[in-house]
Amino acid sequence: MGLPGGPRPKNQDGGVRALIKRRLESRAKRNSNTQMNPGLSKGSRHYGSRESVSIPVSPVGSLDLSADTSTVIRPVHSSILGEKYCFEVINSENTHCFGCSSAAERDRWIEDLRRAAQPNKDNIERTENSLSLWVNEAKDLPPKRRYYCEVHLDGTLFARTSSAAGGCQLFWGEFFELDNLPCISQITLHIFREEDPKKKRHSRDESSLHPLGSVAIPLDEIRGRTFQEKWYPITPFKASGTAGNKELLGPQASLRIKARFQNLQVLPMEKYKEFAEYVTVDYVEMCTSLEPLLNVKGKEELAGALVHVLQSIGKAKEFLVDLGGAEVERLGEREALIFRENTLATKAIDEYMKLVGQKYLIDTLGDFITRLYASVENCEVDPRKCPASELSNNQKHLTEACEEVVQKIIKIHGPFPEELNKIFSSWVELCEDQCKPEIGQRLISASLFLRFLCPAILSPSLFGLTQPYPEPNTLRTLTLTAKVIQNLANFTQFGEKEEYMLFMNDFLQQHWDGMRGFLQTVSNSDTEIPMTSFDGYVDLPLRLAVLHGLLVDIIYQKDQETIDKLHPLPSILNQITESLGPEAPRILVSRCVLDLYLF
Repeated sequence: MGLPGGPRPKNQDGGVRALIKRRLESRAKRNSNTQMNPGLSKGSRHYGSRESVSIPVSPVGSLDLSADTSTVIRPVHSSILGEKYCFEVINSENTHCFGCSSAAERDRWIEDLRRAAQPNKDNIERTENSLSLWVNEAKDLPPKRRYYCEVHLDGTLFARTSSAAGGCQLFWGEFFELDNLPCISQITLHIFREEDPKKKRHSRDESSLHPLGSVAIPLDEIRGRTFQEKWYPITPFKASGTAGNKELLGPQASLRIKARFQNLQVLPMEKYKEFAEYVTVDYVEMCTSLEPLLNVKGKEELAGALVHVLQSIGKAKEFLVDLGGAEVERLGEREALIFRENTLATKAIDEYMKLVGQKYLIDTLGDFITRLYASVENCEVDPRKCPASELSNNQKHLTEACEEVVQKIIKIHGPFPEELNKIFSSWVELCEDQCKPEIGQRLISASLFLRFLCPAILSPSLFGLTQPYPEPNTLRTLTLTAKVIQNLANFTQFGEKEEYMLFMNDFLQQHWDGMRGFLQTVSNSDTEIPMTSFDGYVDLPLRLAVLHGLLVDIIYQKDQETIDKLHPLPSILNQITESLGPEAPRILVSRCVLDLYLF
């Protein structure tokens, strides 16, 4: 995203420098421990430098965002530098990369620098480009080697997968979310063979220096809000004057990709004013009216869009407290189903915990996941899947893994999200007012464990805890550990259906008191545990544009009676659509309903 040209205020450069200085001084006062090691990790040859914004590195102070109108400020995917939470500042002369301690801090830095370079950002029309990409699997690659993919946009490396073993079927299952992209015309995935570490450098195969083959993804095939999935044939790499790598690839060599590319037109904030006011005031009525019209995917998308908008406006807490209360009222005596169904409420709390709880999640589970991925210990305890001679040791290994996770959780390693504490304490108060105190604890347990911690243990790559999909042995350990922790949070023992897990019942009973104490602590408004509040940035005009497009897609094809019942929302959406051009879809509003809106 290039910065537009035109005259800049004379004090622009000084303003940016002052901003950076203030941020550095603020970080120093908080005794930040996020310094990064200088130098690049292996495979980062595309970047000239990386600096930490937690220390006063001299090149930072020399950045002049006003001198070069082509300057680009964007995130760097963790697979490129081998470090999380980096961003880069690119101009015509060089590239600087900076590291932060969290995704929220990185996003705030990017926004602060962009706004310093372009103070009028919220009051101009812009286009935001994003690519969401699943690199799932490949087939018919030569066996006994490991392979990885690089994602290139217009010839520039933006991300790479981890390496996986080849053969008839090779699985990555890795997801890439690339935002703040420039205008691009070409998406290419290059498949590389990983170098054999046993070979000496001078004897390594020259083929490791260039791709084995490539896949080009036409933009028109994946443009839009809906994901498109297909197998793409791998075109063998052909070096100049050679026959290429065709003999190394099988006849069916291909890559399974699931992707979407979006060009979102974002209007000036003034255009969304009435829409933002409506969402802020009438979100309960809107959700009640729209939920019956949505499938599971639609609920997930709408909940995510609403959470980001309301977080930016400062109403996310009230939104989630209201949705939780509505769930309790809806389910009545069926409280065992709280946050177990695919409702807007469950999808909203899912999204919100990911938004505000990422650092807490890493502090709690990060070291455990890292250790487990490096471990060769076997935790298989089903006698049908492991030799009897190994069963006792495997049970011991699983118990130790679960003990490590439980201690990380109940002893609260790292600050707890203040926003979640406020929501949980409000739920407790709400349920106590209804003489249902036990339901309040169930709400907290179901949201924090069923919707957040246990899914993160089960699928750490989907929660930002690691990049690679786990190996089968690691996946099994994660599955069993998540099962134990969920039973602990539910205060239930294993039964005959999972007889091989009965040995863990003593472990569960030993930790019930600790779990009760933990749930009470994180839901107590007067708790003394260390807490931190979300300090990331939510781009409100962008999120309102996302929500507008989503609601138009949901509503405009419905029957007239359904549309009229949603009054005044369709008319508010159409008012925004008028600024998007003649091709943007409009919702047909009845004349009588339109008159009510206008007058």
